[in-house]
Amino acid sequence: MYGNNWLRISSGLGLLITSVLVVAQSLTKSEMANQLYYGTTLIAVFGYLFLTSRAKEEERDSPWWW
Repeated sequence: MYGNNWLRISSGLGLLITSVLVVAQSLTKSEMANQLYYGTTLIAVFGYLFLTSRAKEEERDSPWWW
């Protein structure tokens, strides 16, 4: 199960790490506001990859949101 869907695992880890970094940076009120924009862009990319990556077995049986 895990070996077949490496894209979902890697994008989920990237989403988690990027989210933590963006929240931590916004809490410190850093003067580098551009990095927050880059971080939210990465969150959008990793989130899209995480939600759209499904194995062939899952595509037949699961609904679109899973």
